[in-house]
Amino acid sequence: MLHHDVMRTTIDIPEREHDLFVSLAHAQRTSLSKLVVELALRGLKAPPRVAEEPAKYRIDPRTGLGVIRSGKPVTIDDVRALEEEDDERYIARR
Repeated sequence: MLHHDVMRTTIDIPEREHDLFVSLAHAQRTSLSKLVVELALRGLKAPPRVAEEPAKYRIDPRTGLGVIRSGKPVTIDDVRALEEEDDERYIARR
């Protein structure tokens, strides 16, 4: 049963990103819905100057996501470490 303050909607997520989001949600022991909301809110809270900085990576025209070349496969632990760095930088800016 849904809470009165929860809205149900449908969004289309490309398969690769969906798999990534599901993996991240599982690693963080949260639901896909909560993860997507958290990521969207982080994006809304990002400082405006971030969007004005020149991209330091290529943007995939299909997904609109940044593409980084890596000499090794990126693991969930790598993603967690980057999230922690991002959280620390966000807290330092406050």
